[in-house]
Amino acid sequence: MDKNISVKSLISALIIFVAFTAISCGGLRLHSVKHIGSPSKKIWFEEDSYNIDSIPSLLKKNGKDYKILLLADIQIDGAPGRTKKALKLIKKLVESTKPDFIVALGDNTEWYFSDLMAKKLIKHMEQFNIPWSVVLGNHDSEGRKARPWFGNHYEAAKNSLFKYGPSNIHGVGNYSVLLKDEEGNILYSLIMMDSNEYREYEDGRSYDFIHRDQIEWYKWQVKGASAARYGQYNPAEGKVIPSICFFHIPLLEYADAANALKAGTIDSTKVLGENREGIASAKVNSGLFDVMKSHKSTTHVFVGHDHVNNLSVDWQGIKLSYGLKTGPTSYYAEDMQGGALLTLKQNAEDKTTNVEIKYIYVEN
Repeated sequence: MDKNISVKSLISALIIFVAFTAISCGGLRLHSVKHIGSPSKKIWFEEDSYNIDSIPSLLKKNGKDYKILLLADIQIDGAPGRTKKALKLIKKLVESTKPDFIVALGDNTEWYFSDLMAKKLIKHMEQFNIPWSVVLGNHDSEGRKARPWFGNHYEAAKNSLFKYGPSNIHGVGNYSVLLKDEEGNILYSLIMMDSNEYREYEDGRSYDFIHRDQIEWYKWQVKGASAARYGQYNPAEGKVIPSICFFHIPLLEYADAANALKAGTIDSTKVLGENREGIASAKVNSGLFDVMKSHKSTTHVFVGHDHVNNLSVDWQGIKLSYGLKTGPTSYYAEDMQGGALLTLKQNAEDKTTNVEIKYIYVEN
């Protein structure tokens, strides 16, 4: 009898302890001062010269395809079972696709201890000894560490090409990576941007957008890479470096393209994937897509954020694509987990580089 009472008392005490811990953590999450991290010492002005030697680069060997593996919304949160499965899925993708470069499209971690999960993810990515990088999503810095902290740690990893980017423009992780051939010619500019987190609108809180200072920086990247290759930026004469943009939250134009597909004004035979949920974008359009069109550089945009969407569609000359939800975390669909594989192939005749997209579905 006494023994049973002791067991019940122990169980009751454990329940009270867990409940108290959860409440305490919730309170800390809302009210404590976050560890901020160290802002970048780099600043940028549009009058600055584009220094190609300061831009990280990747090598595409002549005659060989170049493969980029995209991961999306890994969202490891510390739950042992989910975390183990997500990391196992990443390993399975890497081993099956053998990529040359890996990019995670934001919401790499989530919840209160996302800093510990970021360290776990970094350790996991480093074991492959493959160049890798990330952009940040809206969930990455919701826990006890602020956005700069994550920028510091992703930048410090040995095989990571992540850069904090200029501290005088919005976001953490506005940077580019250049893909070059063996002669040192730039084939593609891979432009990473921070689509930021949340903001208050007149009708309430919602997702933020890519700001005007980031868009000016984007234009500078396009013109600078083109001038570095051709001596000038002149799209009319073909003197523009093609680029791919990677960030987390989809542009409003993703919804325009999806609606056009539903209306039958887009050839469905040229579409990959599908959308199973609405498109969660910012409430205002800051104009990035129009700038992309006018600068005639960006051929593809890749985002994450919407976990059961993986539509890839040509829209006004630019292919707008989702990645594929990586891992059984947050909400997901069993048959829509995995990654996206980009294969960059160089045309032997005109030396242009084409991008092929393939979704890699993995059972977990």
